[in-house]
Amino acid sequence: MMKHKLKEKDVDALACGAMFLGSGGAGDTSLLQIMAKQAIRENGPVPLLSPFDLPDDAWIVCSGLMGSPAIHFEKMMSGDELVVAMRVLERERHIQAMAIAGLEIGGINAMAPVVTAAKMSLPLIDCDGMGRAFPQYQMTTYHAFGASTVPLVICSNEDEWRYFSGSSNNEIEKAARYVLPEMGGSVAAACVPMTAAMMQEAALHHTFTVAKRLGESVIAAGADVHRVVANLSGVLQNSIYGKPHKLTEGKIVELQRYLQDDFMRGELVIEGTGFHHSEQIEVQFQSEYLLAKEGKRAVAMVPDLICVLDADSGRPLLIEELELHMKVWLIAIPAPVLLRHPKMLDVVGPWNFGVSDTYMPVEQLVAEAGDWR
Repeated sequence: MMKHKLKEKDVDALACGAMFLGSGGAGDTSLLQIMAKQAIRENGPVPLLSPFDLPDDAWIVCSGLMGSPAIHFEKMMSGDELVVAMRVLERERHIQAMAIAGLEIGGINAMAPVVTAAKMSLPLIDCDGMGRAFPQYQMTTYHAFGASTVPLVICSNEDEWRYFSGSSNNEIEKAARYVLPEMGGSVAAACVPMTAAMMQEAALHHTFTVAKRLGESVIAAGADVHRVVANLSGVLQNSIYGKPHKLTEGKIVELQRYLQDDFMRGELVIEGTGFHHSEQIEVQFQSEYLLAKEGKRAVAMVPDLICVLDADSGRPLLIEELELHMKVWLIAIPAPVLLRHPKMLDVVGPWNFGVSDTYMPVEQLVAEAGDWR
């Protein structure tokens, strides 16, 4: 079996790619990058494997962070919390993890499993359950395709952890969210223990590799939005994603953000400039960008990835970084086929966020918008 290894020098590229796949959410990776580099420096490179490289009955456990990405900075976790959560889950389930996997490949949760794998001297599986970032624990291909996400262990420090084993993934999400405030609003999590055979069926494959390649291509492009988008296209159209579509470029003329039910919600309006001067596109968000529309006509929607890029550098902008009068590009990336499967749309289709009653792929919407214009 051919092993690829994540080395210290790969961390920045992986983080850069994960910021694009975060679709405006999932947090700034900079703190986790430092932790991942340190963990690799101390424990050695992390083998990156396919679930097909393991025996079918080998246990794989997902590792990540849960709660407000902003609070992760304030709390300054050591990374040991990730290991404690894993050890508790192993003990309670009477299993031994043979590898670590990701819950989501967007933002900080692309970094957390790297830290865990390095600290535990375990391989990392080149898979995740979202292919991007979503705001809730059960919004995964693991859940949609029948893997039990029971139990969930969350840990705020070495002495404070909670174990959840409800009758449904939705119940576990609600129970964990309920106790998050009293645990500081940000926790390490271990969850979704499954066999390699199950992960082969239920996961999105090669997402860590794609994120790393994305990051490498963006870093090579320098601070030039045209080169960044061209390089993104080259990587994405040869992956489980599709070629990105440029929706508009212009400046942010309206911006509303508010917290509701622990999620950052709101919308922004981009007024087109140059070739796009006649356009005005509204983008709605809940933790991530969910819907782009021109008037009443949608031009991109979840689960396809919507990204707001700095018009000069091409860097993806988090929702909390947006400011009025910023010059930006708006792009949309076709989601992997598995995210468009009816079972997955049941949990991440646009109706789950209240932005549309139906889902239409971005390729179709962009083609129709071009005809309409």
